[in-house]
Amino acid sequence: MSILADNQVKEMISAKMLNIDPFFSDFLGPNLYYCHLGNKFLVPKNEVRTFDPLTMESKDIFESVETNLPITIKTQGFLLAETFEYFGVDDKHVVKLMNSSSLARCGISHAAIGMINAGCGMEKPVKLTLELVNNAPFDVILTPTSIDENKKIIWGTEVLKIAVETMSFKPDSSYDKWRFAAYNKDQKPSGSKMKNRFESGKEFIVPTNSLYNK
Repeated sequence: MSILADNQVKEMISAKMLNIDPFFSDFLGPNLYYCHLGNKFLVPKNEVRTFDPLTMESKDIFESVETNLPITIKTQGFLLAETFEYFGVDDKHVVKLMNSSSLARCGISHAAIGMINAGCGMEKPVKLTLELVNNAPFDVILTPTSIDENKKIIWGTEVLKIAVETMSFKPDSSYDKWRFAAYNKDQKPSGSKMKNRFESGKEFIVPTNSLYNK
């Protein structure tokens, strides 16, 4: 796998193999694109003390917040946020996610920082859910990106960098068509959907050659 250069990223966008909406070349570095905070959040409810992702719904532990005003993440606090940008990538590439160095120097990290799977968001572009943690000994203010009445973008906090990588081979199934795809239709922050993968009722039998049969 190889990381694509800025000119290759532009070519992919022109060829509709990659979607970053909105895309501005100002935020495209030699090999990374810089992304921004959206205005929808899932904030933990104060009264919740225990959560089981296999049996409980995220709505049981999070309160949905939509705001264009700055939001504070308390020291040692946690919340789910979204990217301002929408994304989609073809089934020959993946998009790697990386924390913003500037954000990290404020004490903010991502609890998970993975990738956009091959073929995710091509049928309908998605927003990414960001699992943000404040490791700093002080509160940190995060500012959502907003759009005014004249369609002018008021940029908020830089929250993410992305890189595009070419896969060695094309997969048998794109993420949009994978039966266990959980987050390929997200248009706002979403909590854990782990339990959804087992709701089909399908039984999984231990393979005969498994170590569990020895």
